[in-house]
Amino acid sequence: MSSWILAESLSSEVSCPICLNFYQDPVRLECEHNFCRSCIAEFWGDQESGSHCPQCQEIFPRLQFKSNRLLANIVERVRQLRVDTPPPAPPPPGEPGLVLCARHEEKLKLYCQDDQEAICVVCGVSREHKDHRIVPIHETMQFCQEKLKESSVQLENRIEVLNGIEANQEKKVLELKESTGTIKSHIISEFDELRTFLQEQQGAVLEKLREEEHRILREMEDNQKKLQDEKSTLETVITNIRWRLNEEDPMSLLQDVKDLTERLKQGFPDCEVVPPSRLNVGSFRGPLQYAVWKKMRDIISPVPAPLTLDPSSANPYLDLSEDLTAVRYSYTSQELPGNLERFDFCACVLGSVGFTSGRHYWEVDVGSQPDWDVGVAAESIDREGWVILTPENGFWTFGHVEHSKIGVYLDHEGGQVSFYKADDMTHLYTFAHAFTEKLFPFFYPSADSNAKPLKLCHQLI
Repeated sequence: MSSWILAESLSSEVSCPICLNFYQDPVRLECEHNFCRSCIAEFWGDQESGSHCPQCQEIFPRLQFKSNRLLANIVERVRQLRVDTPPPAPPPPGEPGLVLCARHEEKLKLYCQDDQEAICVVCGVSREHKDHRIVPIHETMQFCQEKLKESSVQLENRIEVLNGIEANQEKKVLELKESTGTIKSHIISEFDELRTFLQEQQGAVLEKLREEEHRILREMEDNQKKLQDEKSTLETVITNIRWRLNEEDPMSLLQDVKDLTERLKQGFPDCEVVPPSRLNVGSFRGPLQYAVWKKMRDIISPVPAPLTLDPSSANPYLDLSEDLTAVRYSYTSQELPGNLERFDFCACVLGSVGFTSGRHYWEVDVGSQPDWDVGVAAESIDREGWVILTPENGFWTFGHVEHSKIGVYLDHEGGQVSFYKADDMTHLYTFAHAFTEKLFPFFYPSADSNAKPLKLCHQLI
């Protein structure tokens, strides 16, 4: 063994367990463990009695230690041996080295369960890990393996969950594509119907224009032929007159003058220009689009339905108009006959007609206050007590926003109730539900009796 290796092997024996450097003024405790005088003094701090050894944890009732001169001499000799002997050459590249503590350069032999890190023996006796759970590092192998297995199982379970979510997401992607495909076909069909109607109307108007044009052209052509015939006749007469001017027989000439005079007395047929104004421009340059728009009512479905309110369902605090198209809240209750169809507590009212199929649309002027609700209600709703407007209770409603006019659309078979800003048909909200019973238009006017009445709009497109 070389002197340098010997010195290195003795270094751990002559090093303070606290500072890990060669002992400086070494002292020995009653338990025979050695430390630098300054290190043990700092470890014990200002305590005057009662402490323990940093290495073996033995408790001492009195804080006292003795100088270890022999150890001090050994430290000096080892230090000199290291100075006099050069270190050996480093190991060849690739040879694995020992894993040492970054702070104390000691082997990592312990494991702190609280901090979940490998530590050296010096770290284990330090204040930093004083009250921590510390075990030999080889005892952590089984713990780590169990933890890794447990984590692996958790990750595999997570993958299974993700696979299920992914499969469900793929299914939803297909459902979305199928749904949008159906809606796309519906949109194309709706606009194709309008486009076909407009093309037919355009063709009809153009055909009428062509017929008018041909009629007037025939009149003009007939007039031109008439003019040409008369002009040809007159030219023949003039030619005859010029020829007869050379007549020498007075009696024959007198007869020609008499005949011509009689013909001129008969006069000429009326002749005039057939103008283009004969074309009935008003049929083609009037409110053409509006005229076609009115005809379009026969193919548009649904159109705003002319609904009325059902007085037998109205709460006594509601005041309905005579034509049953408007309703407002009143602070005075009316004396009305009781029946099971009436809302006895909440100020609500239903439409007079219910729907079990088809597509329907109506518009409501909701007044000046944003505390209203409109929509549809199932026939079987509970009309006693407080009304909670949820689909679970049979109400599909929208309200409490500042809009002047609301459009309500119901597709019974399609399971859809949608709400629109009626002025420009901006979509506001949609319910999707499978309807199985009759649905009635539902109205809940503002609770302010001074507010504008909630009114059904009956204008026709």
